[in-house]
Amino acid sequence: MDNKKLIKKALRLQSLMKLYTKFKPTKVGKERIIDTSSGKVRVLEYGFDSPEIKPLFVDMHGGGFVLGSADMDEPMCLYFREQTGAKIISIDYPKAPKNPYPIAINAIYDVIKHYIHNAEKYKINSNSIGIGGHSAGGNLAAVICIMAKEKGDFSFKYAVLDYPPCDMSIKSSDKKYPKGAVPEKMVEMFDACYFNSNTETAKSPYLSPVYATNERLRGLPPTLLITAGQDSLHDEGIRYGELLKTAGVSVEFHDFSESAHGFTYNKTPDSKKGQDIMAEFIKKNM
Repeated sequence: MDNKKLIKKALRLQSLMKLYTKFKPTKVGKERIIDTSSGKVRVLEYGFDSPEIKPLFVDMHGGGFVLGSADMDEPMCLYFREQTGAKIISIDYPKAPKNPYPIAINAIYDVIKHYIHNAEKYKINSNSIGIGGHSAGGNLAAVICIMAKEKGDFSFKYAVLDYPPCDMSIKSSDKKYPKGAVPEKMVEMFDACYFNSNTETAKSPYLSPVYATNERLRGLPPTLLITAGQDSLHDEGIRYGELLKTAGVSVEFHDFSESAHGFTYNKTPDSKKGQDIMAEFIKKNM
């Protein structure tokens, strides 16, 4: 299937998902709209009603850079808030295909900069900021860490990467697809929408962090890396973690060998364990 057909398919799928989510009940997170260089971005805030100055955790949801919303991470955000006491923002970053690479990363960067520049207003500790995400959100978190180091506007105390795609240059047809992996055709659709399946573009560290040099990775924050054994992204996640370690970054690995991609969104023992590991990592590093 050519890219134009894949993009049309993605747009239809997005429309169906918007119709479904329109009828979901009111959420707990307080909505705020932030102006960025990429347009207005919706953010859900948790714990911002507290007058105390608190650390901040920045969350990004999954969905292949095409699907999903900040709302889907609310149960995890509420749990992390309960367990850590941190203030949390979940960013509803711009989605492909209408907003292809690198629009999302630029928008996310601007949102974080807004909160840090207004730390006094929001009662957050600008010296205690963590970032994390799930699946595509994990990729975005990894990339933003590299970008923040290079731009120097702010820095993170830690990063949480939950089964992230780390090498977008591998064609969907060349990946392993164990039971539970995101279907090959869906991965093909995501790639067509996000970066037009361009292999050379995919080798940018801002798209595939495994292509970052040792120098670019050196000095990145302590990182939690969760992988799922029944996931086409498993090996590239491990590979990125090893590259971080080689660069001198503290990396905590947790490999859930029997779980499938997206498992931390489910209600299973591994999901509970994964969420506990993330909450504990946030708490000890914030």
